[in-house]
Amino acid sequence: MEALRSGDPRRVGGHRLLGRLGAGGMGLVYLGRSPGGMPVAVKVVHPHLVEDPDFRARFRREVGAARAVSGAFTAPVVDADPEAALPWLATAYLPGVPLDRAVPLPVPAVLALGAGLAEALVSIHRAGVVHRDLKPSNVILALDGPRVIDFGIAHAADAAVVTRAGATVGSPGFIAPEQARGAPAGPAADVFSLGAVLVFAATGAGPYGQGPPHVLIYRAVHERPRLDGVTDLALRAVVEACLEPDPSRRPSPDELLRGLAPHVPPSTDLHGVGWLPAGLGERIAQAGTDIPEPPPTGIETAGAPGRRRFLVVGGAAAAVALGTGGVAALVRVLREPAAAPAAQPPATSPAASAPPPMRDGKVLWKRPSGDEYLVSSPVVAGGQVFVGSEKGNLLAFGARTGEPRWTYRAARRIVTGPAAAAGLVYALSQDGVLHAVDARTGRLKWQRAVGNTQADPIVAGGLVYCGGDALNALDAAGGSVRWRGTGAGRTPAAAGGAVYVPGEKKLVAYDTSTGRARWTYPSPGGVQDAAAANGLVCFADFQGEKVHAVDARTGRRRWTFDIGETATSRPVITEQAVYAADYGGKVSALDPATGTMRWQAQLEGQIQDNPVVAGGTLYVPSGIYSDGGVYAVDAATGRKLWRFQADEGVESSPAVAGGIVYTGCKDGYLYALDARGGSGTATG
Repeated sequence: MEALRSGDPRRVGGHRLLGRLGAGGMGLVYLGRSPGGMPVAVKVVHPHLVEDPDFRARFRREVGAARAVSGAFTAPVVDADPEAALPWLATAYLPGVPLDRAVPLPVPAVLALGAGLAEALVSIHRAGVVHRDLKPSNVILALDGPRVIDFGIAHAADAAVVTRAGATVGSPGFIAPEQARGAPAGPAADVFSLGAVLVFAATGAGPYGQGPPHVLIYRAVHERPRLDGVTDLALRAVVEACLEPDPSRRPSPDELLRGLAPHVPPSTDLHGVGWLPAGLGERIAQAGTDIPEPPPTGIETAGAPGRRRFLVVGGAAAAVALGTGGVAALVRVLREPAAAPAAQPPATSPAASAPPPMRDGKVLWKRPSGDEYLVSSPVVAGGQVFVGSEKGNLLAFGARTGEPRWTYRAARRIVTGPAAAAGLVYALSQDGVLHAVDARTGRLKWQRAVGNTQADPIVAGGLVYCGGDALNALDAAGGSVRWRGTGAGRTPAAAGGAVYVPGEKKLVAYDTSTGRARWTYPSPGGVQDAAAANGLVCFADFQGEKVHAVDARTGRRRWTFDIGETATSRPVITEQAVYAADYGGKVSALDPATGTMRWQAQLEGQIQDNPVVAGGTLYVPSGIYSDGGVYAVDAATGRKLWRFQADEGVESSPAVAGGIVYTGCKDGYLYALDARGGSGTATG
C-alpha cells in the first residue's frame, strides 16, 4: 500500500482513508475505514470518465444493479455516491490471495473452485449484471472461500471507453470470441471466461498462452483454446463446454453447477481454506493482518483526488480497455519475495557472455506533452522533433534544445507516430483524418479522411500511404488520391518502387506508380508491421511466433525463423542482420540470407514497439507497463551498452538523429537521450 499524497482526500463519504491501494482504468482506489470501523476499499472515479455526459447515469444504474447482487461467492457494495463531483463507491475489503498468485492448483481444488465461481455467476446474472471481466486476478481466495470481485460497475466505465475509442472491453486471454470481436457480451461470455480461469487455475497458463493483448485477441477470434495441459477428463469436459466458440452452445452457470456436483465431494467446505493446499491456506490466513491506523491529520475535509496516469495499450491493443472493473472488493496481499527470473539462454557472442557494466542513459532534456501519458512515436526532420498526443495535439520541439516550437490541434487523439518529409508533417488522428501540417509554422496545409486505422502513416517517393479499409496512396504535397489498394491492418513499408501492405492474412506488394499488385504472399497466421530493405520484406505473423523473410522482387519465401516467443514489433533490416524482438524481452540477430541466429540478448521488460538502428547501435524500447526505458545494444555483438530507465512504461518507438535518441514515455514526457550513454539528469 502507498501512503496518501498531498492531493488525496482524507475522507470520502464519511470513510476515513488510510492509503492508496492502486489504480485502474476507472479510478484511484484507497484503503479506508467506514464510520463503523469496517475496512473498506474506496474507488474514486477518474475525472476523464465524468467528462462523458452519459457516464453518471450509467454509473448510477450499475451501482443499483451491483447492490442487488448477493451471494456466497461475491463481494458486496458497502456505499456509493453517483452524484458526487467525482463519483465513488466503497466495497468490502477482502484479505486473501488472488488466484493469479496461487496457481497451479490440484484438480480437486480446481473443480471445487469451478463450483464456487458458477454459483457466483448465478447470483451476478440473477441481478441482471454481466461481469465481462472475469479473470484470475478478479478471483480472490479468502478465508471464507473464493470471491468474485469487480462486477457490475465495469459496465459504466466500459461504456465510456467504448464511446471514446471504439474499444473492446475485457482482459485478453480470458474474454470470449464474441467479446474479442467487439460484439455485446452476455451471460455466456462470463461462462467462457470461467472456463478460461479454470484452465489457468489448473495449469498456470490461460487457454491462449502468453503474449501481448493484440495477439491474445487474435487467438481468441481465430484459434481454438489450447487445452493440452488439462489432463483430467472430468475437468477437461467442463472447460471444453465453457470454451465453446458458439455462445449458444455453452452451459448456463446453473447447468455447470449440476455438472460439477458429482466431482466435488460432499465434505468439501469452500467456506474456509481446507479445500486448498496447506501452504496456500497459510498465506491466505496471514494476508491482510496489518491494516494501518488512520494517519494523523488536522484536515478532515474531502479534497479532490489528484489526477494520475493510467495504463494505455497501443497498436492493436489500443482497442482493449484493461483494468476497467468497478466493484472492487480490493485485496491486500501478503508481500512475498519476487520469484527469480527464468533462466535465459546465454548469448552466443563471447562479448555478450561477460559484458562490462552497463552504463546509464544520459538525459539531455525532457519536455511535457501536456498529457498523462505519451505513446505516439516521435519523428525527427529539419532540426525539429514531432510527436502526437492523446489530447489531439501535434507537437514540435527543437531537436537540440527541446524548445517548444508550435502546437497543432486535431479534433481527436493522435496515438500513431507522425511522418515527415519535404517540409510537411503528417499525423493521423483517431477519427480517421490525415493532417498535413507545415513543419516550420504548424499551420494546416491539407487534410483528408482516410478511415480509422492503427497503422502509422508512411511517406516515400512523394506519396503518403495510410488508411483503414483501403490503403490510400496520397500526393504528399496536396493530398489528392493517386490510387487505392486493399486495407492496411498494420503499418506498411516502402522500398524499391513498391509498397508492402500487411493484410489480415496476406502481404501484398503494390507498384508505387500504378497501384497494381505485383505479388501476394499468403500468411495464415496474419501479418504485423512490415519492414523492407536490401531486397527483403520482413514481418512477424500475427500469432507472433514466426518471423518471415520474403523476397521483395518475387514475393517468394526466403526463410522463416521460429522466435520461440511472441514477436511484437517490426523487424529491423540492415546489410549485416535482421533484428527481431519479442514480448519476453529477447532480441535476436538473424543472418539476412539464411535466417540463422547470430546472437541473442535478453533485456528486462516487455518489448512491444519497434527498435531502430543507427551508427552500429540498436535502440530498443522495453517495459510497456512500468519501469520502462530504452536499451542501447551493440548491433554486431548483442552487448548491452547503456539503458535509460523511467518509472513508467514506454510504448513509443524511439527516433535517432544527430547523436540523440528521442522517446515518449507514459509519464507524459518526451525525452532526448545522449546516444552515447553516460549519466545525467533531465533538464526542464
